[in-house]
Amino acid sequence: MRAFLISVITILVTTASLQAQQRELDLSSNSPEIRDLVYDGIDVSSYQEDIDWSATASDKNIKFVYVKATEGTSYKSRHYQYNIENARKHGLRVGSYHFYRPNIPVIKQFQNFTSIVKLNEQDLVPLIDIETKGGLTGAQVADSVLAFARMLERHYGCRPMIYTGSSFYNSYLRGRLAGYKLFIARYSKYPPRLADATWTLWQFSERGRIAGIDSYVDLCRFNTGCNLNSILIKGRRPARATTRTTAVPPRKVAPKPQQQQVPLSKKEMEKQRKAQEKAEKQARKEAEKAREKARKQAETEAKAKAKREAEAQKAAEKKREQDRKALEQQQARQKQEQKQALKDAERAREKARKQEAARKAQQSANQKAKSQGKRVNQSSADNDDDVYMPIKKR
Repeated sequence: MRAFLISVITILVTTASLQAQQRELDLSSNSPEIRDLVYDGIDVSSYQEDIDWSATASDKNIKFVYVKATEGTSYKSRHYQYNIENARKHGLRVGSYHFYRPNIPVIKQFQNFTSIVKLNEQDLVPLIDIETKGGLTGAQVADSVLAFARMLERHYGCRPMIYTGSSFYNSYLRGRLAGYKLFIARYSKYPPRLADATWTLWQFSERGRIAGIDSYVDLCRFNTGCNLNSILIKGRRPARATTRTTAVPPRKVAPKPQQQQVPLSKKEMEKQRKAQEKAEKQARKEAEKAREKARKQAETEAKAKAKREAEAQKAAEKKREQDRKALEQQQARQKQEQKQALKDAERAREKARKQEAARKAQQSANQKAKSQGKRVNQSSADNDDDVYMPIKKR
């Protein structure tokens, strides 16, 4: 009995919750909620299929419409040109938006967007839709979005507006988008609360029902003090309505996953979250491997450089030692040669001195001998005189 009562109560609560949710989300044009609802514009994509713009433009609440043009590097909405031309044809102000992927090349996304979004077909500033991190940090996401925004500003001559969810902004983008108008999604009767900024547009419902559109459509309204002039391209007159009607290209048989606009289920979101976490973990692991490889390579190069420098220093020291020894040997030879030269000079002087002394001694001896020879001769003569003196007669 107790289990039965619990089952009945659960069914009643579930039914009441579903009815309340239906009342909150089913904002059809025939319901009293929509008649009293205040909204200023809508945004559309290929998810809304073929739109009867004559009926949609008859809704006096709608002052403008943002049309999805591109996503990532290659996706182009097949309804884009049809929606832009027919919305303008029926007097609505139009603008274009790009669903941004922060983890793929910015320049390729810029080329994809500018390939079909022409300035002369726009009334509103470009809109960047950022809702995913793609495995990046908040700072990396903000840097990537800002790089894309600066490219668009240079190309179109006006600063784009940034679209994102209130939680996503407060978690990853706050403090990093100063100077940019914000278009914030928060599906509630309470307006967004941003940590450090003021929003311009608030997307308050994704379940709007508008004449001419068979599926749900996003509804948005301006913040207090903001109006259509806040998002118009300055200095531009309203784009002229065209009489040309562009046919919608046929649906692709196998649409790309990124064309899917239906919100993900909780199971799919959890699966996507786990896949992102796995990708982030793998990216961190690969980055760590790359850093370790770079560190080891730097260490190897540093060791090799140190070895080369040590060898060069050793070679230089050896060369200096060889030069020093060669200089010492040269100086020793020069000193020996000088000493030998002094000895030779001294010997020569001694020889000359002896020769001079011998010469003088010989000269003296010669003079003495000559002198002695004269006296001998004289004595002999005297003796001769004594011997040979004639005897006088007696």
